[in-house]
This record gives sequence, C-alpha cells and structure tokens, in this order.
Amino acid sequence: MTHPDPTDPADHKPEPSGVPEQGSEDSSEGKGEDSSKVSPIKEMFLLALLYLPMGFFLWFFAAALLMLPARLIVDALLTGLFPELFAQVFQDGFIFEMQSPLEVRNPEDGRMMRLTWAVNPMVYAWGMALLFGLIMATPLKVSRRLIQMAIGFAVVTVVTVWGSFWEAWRDLAFLFGPDIGAAVREQGISPTVIALCYQLGYLMFPAVIPVATWILMNRDFIEREVLRHRQR
Repeated sequence: MTHPDPTDPADHKPEPSGVPEQGSEDSSEGKGEDSSKVSPIKEMFLLALLYLPMGFFLWFFAAALLMLPARLIVDALLTGLFPELFAQVFQDGFIFEMQSPLEVRNPEDGRMMRLTWAVNPMVYAWGMALLFGLIMATPLKVSRRLIQMAIGFAVVTVVTVWGSFWEAWRDLAFLFGPDIGAAVREQGISPTVIALCYQLGYLMFPAVIPVATWILMNRDFIEREVLRHRQR
C-alpha cells in the first residue's frame, strides 16, 4: 500500500481564492460604462418612431382641415397673379381642384370645355406627421411643445403651397397639349424654371425642411446632450 508523497506538487490542488480576476472585473466595468453611454438623442429618435403612427393617423384624419390654409394661399396666388391661366381653386376633401379659364376639347363629344384638374397636396405635407413625432419625443414643456407644433404647421404649410403651386404650373406646361403650353410660355415663365421648382418641391423640401425646422427649434437641447455624451 502506497501513501501520497507530501512533496509531490501533482497531489496538491489549488485552493479557491475569494479575489476576482482582474480581467473579469474590467470587462464588467466596461459593460457598465457602455450601457451608461447610450445617447439620449438616439433614445429620443426611437421614441419619435413610436409616435409616428399616431402622427400619420391624425394627419390623414384631419387632412381636409389641415390643407385648408394651403388651399386659400394657393388660390390667392394663382388667381391673383395669373388670372389668365387660373380661375379658381376648389377643395374636395383634401384634394385641390384647379379650374382654368382656358378651354380644351372634350374627347368624348368634341365640345369645348373649361380645363379642370386635381392636385394632391398631401404628397408635400407629410412633414406634419414627421414633426409631430419629433416634437412629441423631445422633452419640452407643454406650452413650448404647442408653440413648436404651431411653427411646424406653418412651415409645412409653406412647403405645401410651394409644391401645389408649381405642380399646377407643371401640369399646364407639360400635360395638356401644345396650345396650353404656349399659353404658359406667354406668361414669361420658362418651362425649365417650372420643372426645377417642381422637382425641389417634390423631392427635397418635404423631407429636408421639417427636419431642419426641428433642429433649429431644439438646437440648444441637441448641442447640450451631444456635448454631455462626449464628456462621459
């Protein structure tokens, strides 16, 4: 019968130590620091995404009322400045019905009739829903929140007026035949200018201007939170 040799290191197991390993402690501290460095700006944008469905629902539900100021301004601009081309702008729900004193031939019976066509202003006004989500997600007092919403509504209304105004000109210049296009050129507005202004109003302004408006209204908040996040 053999006995273990007390001098043999293979017979001795290391005793557990109560001191944690330095590497695991550092990694846990790193995870804590990473979780504390979540940007409040990112959190706010996530909250804004949650508000967007509500914003689009309210925007579409109240579309006829929200488009009324834009329709009144477009009507005043088109009929006041160019009565030879525009007689009146009606509103059917949220759709703008453009009526011109110019006449075109009815393809069904060949009789001459006044030119009437529709413009959808909602394609220029979806920034209202976007601004609603951003403003609701921004930590503000109720009074300041309401003021920002009023400013945002006014800004997007201007964008809607621009888009609807130049879409009406684009339709006359390019969609209704050479005779109507010639009448447009007699007003001294170049088709190139019409196309450029329409593209700006359709592609750029509806997306860029609402976001830029929100940034300008909340510049102090954005700069403060970004600076605080960098100093951590």
